[in-house]
Amino acid sequence: PRELYETPNNVFVAGFIGSPAMNLFPATVVDGGVEFGSGVAAVERETLDNASDKSVTVGVRPEDLIVGAPGSQGLSVEVDVVEELGADGYLYGHTEVQGQRVDVVARVDGRVHPNAGETVVVTPEPKHVHVFDTASGLRLNRTAITH
Repeated sequence: PRELYETPNNVFVAGFIGSPAMNLFPATVVDGGVEFGSGVAAVERETLDNASDKSVTVGVRPEDLIVGAPGSQGLSVEVDVVEELGADGYLYGHTEVQGQRVDVVARVDGRVHPNAGETVVVTPEPKHVHVFDTASGLRLNRTAITH
């Protein structure tokens, strides 16, 4: 299970393994990585060279999203609800990427967190971005993303 969690071979496995499931976003390949809202998520060039297109699917686990304030670089997310679980919580929200609604889940502090209706900006933890080929759904990263 750990290997499937850290190195899912395809988009299906990435979205199936883990609770909550991995966030999956369509993304455009740009200089330095992939477009992530108003920012760029750093991805190694050799990983992106294996993509069949200039568009890829990016996966980021909820615990690997950094929640920041509006105005910072990243993906703007409208908060729908925060599930408080004691010390931890999960922010459930949504955004629009390439014209489609994308649901987003991020782990947050269970006591100090944004509230429903607010907008936050999320960015991926550096080096914790899974990249999948859009056409085949296969994983493009060669190394495991460990925590």
